[in-house]
Amino acid sequence: MTQQWSPETVSADTTTSPTGAEITTTECRGCGAMVSGLNGRYACGVCGWVNDWSEGHTELPRAEDDPDYPGRH
Repeated sequence: MTQQWSPETVSADTTTSPTGAEITTTECRGCGAMVSGLNGRYACGVCGWVNDWSEGHTELPRAEDDPDYPGRH
């Protein structure tokens, strides 16, 4: 069963960080529980469902952008 969904954005000022990260909430596609995630990426602690990384609202950073990336000076 495939269904379309659109996540809700929590409007509290404390949900957005200086880096632009935003806490969003939606209904779990596996069991219907309410799940919150970061920038549209979710994982349900009840049934284990996770949405695909590509469904997020922003691009993921590259490995080279990680301060702990091997070979980074």
